[in-house]
Amino acid sequence: MSWLQSALSAAVAGMTPGVIAFCLAAMFVAAFIRGYTGFGSSLLWVPSLSMVLPPVAVVPITFLLELAVSLHLLPSVWREAHWKSLGWIWLGAFAGVPVGLAAIVALPADMTRGAVAVTVIAAALLLWRGKLLTSTLSWPGTTSVGLVAGLLTGGVGIPGPPVFLYYLSAPLAINVSRASIIAYLVVLAPVACLYAAYIGMLDLAALVRAVLLLPAVLAGSWLGAHAFGKTDPEKARRWALIALMATGAALLLRVIAGAAS
Repeated sequence: MSWLQSALSAAVAGMTPGVIAFCLAAMFVAAFIRGYTGFGSSLLWVPSLSMVLPPVAVVPITFLLELAVSLHLLPSVWREAHWKSLGWIWLGAFAGVPVGLAAIVALPADMTRGAVAVTVIAAALLLWRGKLLTSTLSWPGTTSVGLVAGLLTGGVGIPGPPVFLYYLSAPLAINVSRASIIAYLVVLAPVACLYAAYIGMLDLAALVRAVLLLPAVLAGSWLGAHAFGKTDPEKARRWALIALMATGAALLLRVIAGAAS
C-alpha cells in the first residue's frame, strides 16, 4: 500500500483544502453543463485547473474525466448521433492529437495557460453568435474540423471547440447535435489518453487526481442530463457560455499578472 500512499501524496502535493474544494466545485459545475448541453466540460475544467496546476498536468486529467463522463452519457444518445459525419471528424482528430501533445510538452506553462484562455474565450464568443450552416460540410471540410479539434485537444487539452461549433451550427435537431458531440468525445478521449500515456504525460499521479475528482464529475453529469428538456435550453446555453467566458478571462488575467510581476 506504500505505493498507493505515495501516489496519493504526489497527487495532492501543494494543494490546500481550499484549492481541493475549488477543483471539486469547478468539476461539478462543468460536468452539469456537459450533461445538459453535451459540451463545455473541458472548456471549464482546463482553465479552472490550470489556475492551480501546470497545464501539462491538467491535460491528462481532463482526458480521463472526459472518457468517464462520455461513457456515462453515451447509452442515452447512441441512437441519435450523426455517425456519417463523425467518421470523418474522428479521422482528422486522430491525426491532430499527437501533434498538439508534442507542442504542449515543449511550451512554457504560462504560454500554454494563455493559449487555453484565448481558446476558451474565442470558442464561447463563436458559440454565442450561433451562425447556422445551410447544410453539413463535405468530407474534406468535416475532416478539417476534426483535424483542428485534434490539434486543440493535444495542444491545450480542450477536445472539441471546432466540433461543438460544427454540430451546433449544422442543420440538425438539437438532440442529434448533442448526441453527436457526446459520441465524438467518447471515442476521442481514450485515443488521447493512449497518446498521453505513450509520451509520459498520463502517469499515476494524473490517474489518482482523476479518480478523486470523478464523484463530483459523475454527480454533475447525472444532474445535468436529467435537467435536459426540463428547462429552457437556449437560456441554459447562454449562462453556460457566460461561465466559459468568465473562466477564460480569469485565467488570462492570471497570466498577465504573472508576466507583469
